[in-house]
Amino acid sequence: MVFICIYVYNRCKGKNIIDEKPKVKIAILLAVPLLPILFPVVYISDRISKMKEMVKDKKDEQKEKELKARIGLRPDENYLCFYRMGGVGTIKCGDCGYMERITSFTHGLYSCYIGRQCPKCYAFLVEYNESKEYHTFGDSNEDFVCTKCGTVVRKKEEPILKGNEDPLFCPQCHSARLFYTLLYLT
Repeated sequence: MVFICIYVYNRCKGKNIIDEKPKVKIAILLAVPLLPILFPVVYISDRISKMKEMVKDKKDEQKEKELKARIGLRPDENYLCFYRMGGVGTIKCGDCGYMERITSFTHGLYSCYIGRQCPKCYAFLVEYNESKEYHTFGDSNEDFVCTKCGTVVRKKEEPILKGNEDPLFCPQCHSARLFYTLLYLT
């Protein structure tokens, strides 16, 4: 600590900063002794934030394990959801072999197509959204309803990306063992 003070003093003295500017001398003399106090505070706050992240990650990992067990997947298997995919592609069921071309998310300058899955009949659907502003989502005028069974998939008041983290299921056998092949991305 003493060596740091001497080094800073000599560096400033050589440039005639200390003799000409007494405010700099006072600031250096006050700040340098505080360095050993400030570094542990910064280090401890960094460690605390990392520990909070680790706890959050463990909670998220536990939730994902429980979800996988609930939908019938092994811990080493992954499930598909719309936020993990993009563009247009093909869904294939690992159990029954069902295949369907679906839209996950595509966008233009003022519009987009958002993939949905009906919670009742498991049909894959596409919601169109148009905006008056560049690269933003517009407000919905009406509820988004499944075209096959009439179930409300998303109410107009709900967020546009509602349900994007929900796992997808095969419309035929209701399995969560789905594979996605991307055809094109926008």
